[in-house]
This record gives sequence, structure tokens and C-alpha cells, in this order.
Amino acid sequence: MRTILGSVAASCIFLLSGPQARAAEWVPVGSDGDVVHYVDAQSIERTGEVVRVTKRAVYREPHPIGDVPGMPLMKETSGVVECDCRRMQHRAMSVSIVGADGQVLYTSGEMKRVWESIDENSPGRATLDYACAHERQ
Repeated sequence: MRTILGSVAASCIFLLSGPQARAAEWVPVGSDGDVVHYVDAQSIERTGEVVRVTKRAVYREPHPIGDVPGMPLMKETSGVVECDCRRMQHRAMSVSIVGADGQVLYTSGEMKRVWESIDENSPGRATLDYACAHERQ
């Protein structure tokens, strides 16, 4: 089962990286309690005012999914978000949860999500600010 999940995760990463795959350039954009947030500067793609970017949230200490006791321990989440630079909104397009042992616990695949507002001084806002100010190098 873990081998299948690992293969699915690797396939998703390959598909998300596209035909011109580059090494990730993880740039820290802030922290929120025990979580450090990163943006892959090499993944930034802009279409008008909408920016698509790969993002990670790494927990300093593994903790149960959803903070629910008894759930598997997760070490990080990663996924693709879209940011609307003009409207100051974002939406998650995909998400993966990685366990404390490095195994992928869950991968959503491409999602159809609605735009959500972003709180000032939040990791979402730090992601939007970085992604909207930078183009892929």
C-alpha cells in the first residue's frame, strides 16, 4: 500500500512539474506557530493577475492530522495554490500530506476550489505577496 501511495505521489509531482522540470528553490515566506512556510520560486507561473505556485508547510515537530489524537503524525503538507494578485484572494488546487516517516499519507489530486479571502499577516498572505512580486527565474 505504501509503495502504491509513493508511486502516486511521485507521479503527481512529475505531472505538476511539467515538461520543463527544474530543481525546486524553496524560499521561506514566514512561520505560523510551529509551522514554517515555503514557496518554490521555480514553480511560479503567471497568467494575467493569477499566479500559480507550489508551496510547503513544514512542522517543527510532527503532529496528528487535524490535531486529532490518534490520527497519523504528519511532518509537512505541500501543494499548488493560485493567488489572485488584484483581488488578494487564493485557492488551493492540490494538497499532499507527508507523514513523520516521509511517506505520503494523502494526495488530493487536482481540486476545483473557490477563491477565498486572505487574512492580513497570515501565511497565505505571505505566499501571495511573494508570488505576486516575483517571476520564475
